Amino acid sequence: MAHRKRVSVGDSNQVGVHYQHTYAQIISLLSPRKLRAVVGRGSAKTTEIQVDRLIKVVLSMPGAPLCWVADTFSNLSSNILPGVLEGLERKGFIEGTHYVVEKEPPTFTAKERSALPKWLQKTFWKPVNKLVTYKRTITFYTGTNIRFGSLDRPSTLAGASYVYVFGDEVKYFKREKINNLMKAVRGYSIQFSRSPFYRGYSFTTDMPDTSRIGEYDWILKDFTPMETKMWVLLMQTALVCDQAKHEYVAAKLEWEQSQSPADQAEYLKKLRTANLWDARCQELRMLPQLSTFMLLASSYINADILTADWFADALSEQSADFKAAVLSIKPSLESGDRFYTALSESHFYFDSIDEQAYDTFELREAEDCRVLKHLDLERNIEIGVDFGNMCSMSIGQESMNEYRVVKFMYTLSPEGIRQLADKFIAYFEPMRNKMIFAYYDRSGNAQLATGTNYATDLKHALEFDADEKKTGWRVQLMSRKQGNITQTDEYYFMQVFMSGTSRKLPKLLIDAHQCKPLKASLEGARTQITKGRICKDKRSEKLPTHRLPLESTNPSDSFKYLLMRKNLIALAKHKGGSGHSPDPSVG
Repeated sequence: MAHRKRVSVGDSNQVGVHYQHTYAQIISLLSPRKLRAVVGRGSAKTTEIQVDRLIKVVLSMPGAPLCWVADTFSNLSSNILPGVLEGLERKGFIEGTHYVVEKEPPTFTAKERSALPKWLQKTFWKPVNKLVTYKRTITFYTGTNIRFGSLDRPSTLAGASYVYVFGDEVKYFKREKINNLMKAVRGYSIQFSRSPFYRGYSFTTDMPDTSRIGEYDWILKDFTPMETKMWVLLMQTALVCDQAKHEYVAAKLEWEQSQSPADQAEYLKKLRTANLWDARCQELRMLPQLSTFMLLASSYINADILTADWFADALSEQSADFKAAVLSIKPSLESGDRFYTALSESHFYFDSIDEQAYDTFELREAEDCRVLKHLDLERNIEIGVDFGNMCSMSIGQESMNEYRVVKFMYTLSPEGIRQLADKFIAYFEPMRNKMIFAYYDRSGNAQLATGTNYATDLKHALEFDADEKKTGWRVQLMSRKQGNITQTDEYYFMQVFMSGTSRKLPKLLIDAHQCKPLKASLEGARTQITKGRICKDKRSEKLPTHRLPLESTNPSDSFKYLLMRKNLIALAKHKGGSGHSPDPSVG
């Protein structure tokens, strides 16, 4: 559905037609103080719903301090921030004119200011909060400033007060952490308490799957049922208000062209009417029973953009999370269906970041391994690699009685081993120990028609860059003459290894933030019984390439090769006995 909207704020001469799906229009018209939206994948949560609300908040509370929180900083910088900037550009906001990123707002000479449109001649307004630094901050021309941070790095949002909070993919937010952040939504009541957005939030996500470790469904709980009649009244009022604004803009444009006194009187009349209806909308939005709006919708709300083929492919592939991620149906899977039955939240750690090292990087700057608190730069690195149209790399270090998987990297076809090696070399460049022990699928040793194999290709790519210059890294291939690791062997090995019942085996710890695809893969892997033996359901590996990182078992295979080396397998067998039962119901 096409929805007519003003392209740029404050300029009634600029009016355009933009696409918004129906639910985005509903949210835009209602503009509640608090929004909880659980919507399917591909529903333009960030670029349409969140950015539209961001613009409204920027205009409603000029000079206000806001914050945008994500689960991890890497997700924030690589996924959410680009979506925000794309959405702003789509709605007519130009970087350098309407906002600046991590910069002090520009100043203009009198001549430069006079050349700007009248509504922009007061740029940039002064924020009400004192900004000591512009790091990780977007400042708008109204003086409103939004600070970006993540829950895996508490210091990014600490020590400040905010009047509004934005959060995307909140199913990954621990309840206690987001509650602590909401305590900072305070103050500035004299300046902003008359805004219907004051001390509000805008939270969006797809349907949480609580059978996955690290997904939480608090957004669906503690919610007061909405008073339907009141929301219908607000919608009716907002529709009339929206129409009145369009009539005012049309009348103003007609008067500017004709300069007729009669047209001027008509446009001023339309302006008074639009302001009256706008005031009525604001009064309704300030009512307590209209403060929080809850939306639950499937990906079909954006069917015109996603197209029928997208849904047909998603349905035919029967991905494990289709009902939750696309249809927004709360999943009902039992934890017993997991392949990694002993995996628990205790296997993940969340304090992975060295805050002092992290502060040396800018918001859009690529960080490196110096931010990893638990990485020892003086010790060698071990990698587990799975080859294919998704090349996966699990990266770990063993110390004392712990084994930490500190990072996960991957490439998707048409990228391959060269690009994966480049990512590793760039990220781990500060390492002082340049020794790598590589574990991989035995297929990596298979000779190809060219006389090479994946394993030696990986070794060469890590030791020499694309220009054939030495990188300083040395790689030892650890899986030569390796036997086959069956899925049944993996199932029983991981039961013993993850259970923590053997003192001879190290304790497993995985970085929940730096290894997000691996975490999702381990949690999502399901069992499949084949000829009486337990196997890993690998159907997810046939998904479209772009969906493999977070929905397939590929990442878990690189994890398998990293850990299932001879010495650890021997220790696990010693703990578990001389063999395992062929009966899938046992063990």
